[in-house]
Amino acid sequence: MKPLLALFALAPLVACTAEAPPQVDDQAVLDLGIRNAVLVEPGVVSTGQPTEEQLAALPALGYRTVIQLRPADEEGTGWEEAQAAELGLTFLRLPVSGIEGVTEENARALDAALADVGRSGVVVACASGNRVGGLFALRAHYCEGAAPEEALELGKQAGMTRAEPAVREILGLPDDEE
Repeated sequence: MKPLLALFALAPLVACTAEAPPQVDDQAVLDLGIRNAVLVEPGVVSTGQPTEEQLAALPALGYRTVIQLRPADEEGTGWEEAQAAELGLTFLRLPVSGIEGVTEENARALDAALADVGRSGVVVACASGNRVGGLFALRAHYCEGAAPEEALELGKQAGMTRAEPAVREILGLPDDEE
């Protein structure tokens, strides 16, 4: 039997380099004009509904994943899967029906989706960014251990508007007027 080292000596030398992750251009994604686009963290952008043209621009900017919170039967959506497949984008639909769908369960589902796809080059979208922000607030609290007030602020920064009263209630915070 030949020594193991001798077997390796017969193999051609191959460079041991891992494929570098694609560089993302966060600012260029924000500059696409997608409704209410905001940077949640480097490589992760919260947006309203992108247009076909805006979706088509994402791969060139290093963005490879879209997580859509709108149910496929919500007006103005449902077309993205086919275009994403043509573009080579990973497309996940996590249907969140309105503010009522901004729940701990859906925040945990968003966290799992982000863990699956990695957190670099991801657009998380709904109609306006409101549901996205609400889920990011709940995700910060339930999945990352943020205090309720801190989680609420993160949600606002991530696009939460009309969902704030519901998120406040879920987080056990008093009404804004109190």
